[in-house]
Amino acid sequence: MKLFLCSHFSSVGSLIKEEIENKKVAFIPTASLREGYTGYVGSARKLFKKLGAIVTEIDISTEAYSTIQSVFEDADVIYFTGGNSFFLIDQLRKTGTDELLKKELAKGKLMIGESAGAIICAPSIQYIEQMDEKPEDYSQEDDSGLDLIDFYVLPHYLTAPFKKVTEKIITEFSDLNLCPINNRQGIVIDGEDSKVICKD
Repeated sequence: MKLFLCSHFSSVGSLIKEEIENKKVAFIPTASLREGYTGYVGSARKLFKKLGAIVTEIDISTEAYSTIQSVFEDADVIYFTGGNSFFLIDQLRKTGTDELLKKELAKGKLMIGESAGAIICAPSIQYIEQMDEKPEDYSQEDDSGLDLIDFYVLPHYLTAPFKKVTEKIITEFSDLNLCPINNRQGIVIDGEDSKVICKD
């Protein structure tokens, strides 16, 4: 399985530019839909364009499953923006896109997860509730993540405005295999191997 997980894609995406250049990208902004600030979505769009990617944007919370399926099947790269992790996992599960994603990743496609898009890859996303408010209409019975990785990404580590909350999560969830990353770092996962890379 190939994953690139980060806090802020437009700051670090160029580290994997050879994986993106002239590739077809399924761009999923769903996590950001209820957020106040969404500047990172526009920044990501700009970087993909600069790298010559062919981007198809699709919101999994409103689009028909058949459309999502055809976009995912056609893509080389599947990218999830940041936003609310609980809203994103809820929509993935409700629509069956979680299983579709796993199927496409099994074919060797690259998933890029930014912030919420990285958090959802963990076995559970309960640890992030202090950073991401659970929506009132959250419909899942538990806080299970996609379980694509065996650790827990903590994005925006010691980065404003998340400095205090990330420190608190590190302290309170010391029993979890947390992987804190700041906005200039990304985690590259290829099969069993994973490493943190940094943008100078």
